[in-house]
This record gives sequence, structure tokens and C-alpha cells, in this order.
Amino acid sequence: MPSVYPPAYPVINRSPSVAAVVGNFTFSDVGLIVAPTLFAAAFGFWSGKPIRRPQMMFCAHLGFLAGALAAYNCSSARLMGYRANPKECARYDLEFPTKEQIPPHLWNVVDDKWYRKA
Repeated sequence: MPSVYPPAYPVINRSPSVAAVVGNFTFSDVGLIVAPTLFAAAFGFWSGKPIRRPQMMFCAHLGFLAGALAAYNCSSARLMGYRANPKECARYDLEFPTKEQIPPHLWNVVDDKWYRKA
């Protein structure tokens, strides 16, 4: 994922493999997969009057694909340091930066939430 901006958080893995990204999924990433899948399946069942089951399965697959791509993107961004990653920093014994440690020119890049190492 090339970016114009340097990572604002500690880099865990500059070029994570698929196995590393999927292994880094959190509960919220799994929720990102499940929620669109269920919503799309319900929408497919509701909208597919003459052929409900095939329409439901098709929409569920599209919802799963959208959720899986979103979860993969979030997980890889945390590993590459483009999203807040306090849990990953704790797992690999890295210091998570405070707001004062991040340069001011990167403040518009980082999330609004500032996490503290627990």
C-alpha cells in the first residue's frame, strides 16, 4: 500500500503477507466481515421476490467480499503504521507514541482518537 505520507504510528511490518494480515484480525475486523454479510443477505432476501434464495446468496457473497476487503485494509494499515496500533505495539514490545511525539505535519493524517498504552 504505497502512500504519500510516512506512517504516523510504529511500523510492525512494512510489507505484510496475507497470512500476517489475516492473523492480525481483531474482533472489530471480524465484525466488519459479518455485519455487511448479514445486512446484504437480508436485503437480498427482501428484494428477490420470485427467486429469494439465489438473490439472498448472491447479495450475501457481495457483502462478504466488501466486508473482507474492509477488514483486510484495516488490519494491514495497522501493521504498516497508518492506523493506530496500540495492541500490536504491546504484542511486539514497541512504544506507542503520544500526541506530542508525532510531528505536527502528520496530525491531519492520524486518527482523532489518541490511545494510551494500557
